Amino acid sequence: MPHLTDRIEINASPDAVWAILGDLAATPAWLPGTVSAQVDNGTRICTMADGSQVHEQIDNYSAETRSYAWKHLQVRLPVRDSHGKFTVVPNPAGHTTVVLDTWFEPLQEPDEVTPMIQTAFRQSLESLRRFIEQGTRWND
Repeated sequence: MPHLTDRIEINASPDAVWAILGDLAATPAWLPGTVSAQVDNGTRICTMADGSQVHEQIDNYSAETRSYAWKHLQVRLPVRDSHGKFTVVPNPAGHTTVVLDTWFEPLQEPDEVTPMIQTAFRQSLESLRRFIEQGTRWND
């Protein structure tokens, strides 16, 4: 099962970053393609611009450690058992690093799927950074 770790440094305090990332219903502001999100009983349902939905089980949500785990219950990607963890990490420079660890089982050749998944998650982190630092939504 491939494991990807992506990181991005954000010029904001850990509390400011967590205020956005930890708000599970705020994904339409920063997650590319997301037009609405709702959270119900530990499940986040994101409606995408094409009308499809992504269902995620949210676990181990901790404001204290500024982290949470997610597992895709329904997603339009060529993977199964896709899950991961977001962690907000303060760094000595006064900035914040967001770490995204992702695991998934490709349904196609891993050499084809892995770069696609990594690109999508890197774009998501970059969009999160732009939203926090500049207030720019993913669709602006």
